[in-house]
Amino acid sequence: MSRCELPGPRRAVPAARRAAVGLLLLVAACRQGFTTGPGVTGELDLARLVAIGDGYLAGATDGALFASAQETSIPALFVRHAAPGADFRQPLISDPGIATDEAEGGRLTLVSGRPLALARLARGAPLALGLDRPYDNLAVPDAFLTEALTADNSGASLLGNEFYDLILRGRGTFAEQAAERDATLILLWLGTEDVLTFVLQGGDRAAAPGLPTPVGTFTTIYETLLDQLEAVTGQIVLFNIPDPTLLPAVHAVPNLVLDPATGDTLLITISEPVIDPTTGQQKVDSLGQLVFSSRLSPLPLIGPEGVLGTSDLVTLAALPLIAEGIGVPAAVGGTGEPLPDRVVLDAEEIAAARATVAAYNAEIARIADERDLAVVDVHGLVEAMATTGVVTDGVLLTTEWLFGQAFSLDGVSFTPKGYGVVTNLLIDTVNARYGSRLRHIRTADLPGIPLFGH
Repeated sequence: MSRCELPGPRRAVPAARRAAVGLLLLVAACRQGFTTGPGVTGELDLARLVAIGDGYLAGATDGALFASAQETSIPALFVRHAAPGADFRQPLISDPGIATDEAEGGRLTLVSGRPLALARLARGAPLALGLDRPYDNLAVPDAFLTEALTADNSGASLLGNEFYDLILRGRGTFAEQAAERDATLILLWLGTEDVLTFVLQGGDRAAAPGLPTPVGTFTTIYETLLDQLEAVTGQIVLFNIPDPTLLPAVHAVPNLVLDPATGDTLLITISEPVIDPTTGQQKVDSLGQLVFSSRLSPLPLIGPEGVLGTSDLVTLAALPLIAEGIGVPAAVGGTGEPLPDRVVLDAEEIAAARATVAAYNAEIARIADERDLAVVDVHGLVEAMATTGVVTDGVLLTTEWLFGQAFSLDGVSFTPKGYGVVTNLLIDTVNARYGSRLRHIRTADLPGIPLFGH
């Protein structure tokens, strides 16, 4: 009997209905015996799959791109599962890889959970040099949609992104290389970085100029890119944009002062006047002294506009600053210096990011409908992980940093297990669109976050 698991959530479906539909799909899949191999791919043409995207399709994990993670990238998992034996080439980089956030070195490793402390391992090196054709996985970590029509090397990218030199290698743009490969199926996931970078820079316009990309610009470039890709193949699967304000990268660090020794929330004693509810005046005792009460309260960090509010978000990049006492009041041993804007998101910036994502996804849905293309609802998946969680192979995946198992140490990219869940969502999507009968992959065989050791 083939093994089945619950499919990922669908876009714009209420949670209760989504759960019911998921159960029905699970039963149907098990009854129909979805499997792999010839005769079950329906209309799918898997002869030459090409992936175009950013770090999410590249398989970036723990803040770096490296071979063992690349082997569990979404396109690699999908091809290995749906077309075993296919010659699918990726620009592999030796472990511990090359950092994806302009940092020196390779992937992140966890030094301590309490208090939180991360470190970077040494830098790896490219392993797949000399391939005389385009790679099949053309996804470039940190790629912006706004670069998609022109960039094929670091010099042509907006921020000198070195991954263009390693992956596109000056051989042409995404569409040009897909045409050279004569792609029969294209996975397209671009646009996340155009709002994610804004969020990871704390909404600081100076640190993220021009971001998030205006919706009109996004739409024009997206449609132009699709025009170019549809000249290569009609089989294109789109991925929509997850909400970056739900990611662990902006929830792992609380907006409160923590005890540097234990990692627990630091509590301070607050003295408050006791008010008489009938008179509205402060109570006095039998000796005529004003009455006060004491309570323990958490102490907020200090941000660019003063004490952080309860809805303000702090990014993971604030971690080393807080360790130096920045953002921590002098009265409890800090410097009293406020955290910079680039590591703090206020309510207005959070709203701007979410509105942009909603507009991007509305455009992707409209374009997909007009062109009869399938859309993988990553936005709905991440939303489900952030609310109820998503169960896969008996494991609950959430957006909790370290323990949620879906997202890696950088708080942005997925773990291999998380990429497996997205791959299963891709399988659900192509099964519905192309009449294929591919079963889910076993996410139990994929690792989550490595909590200890290197």
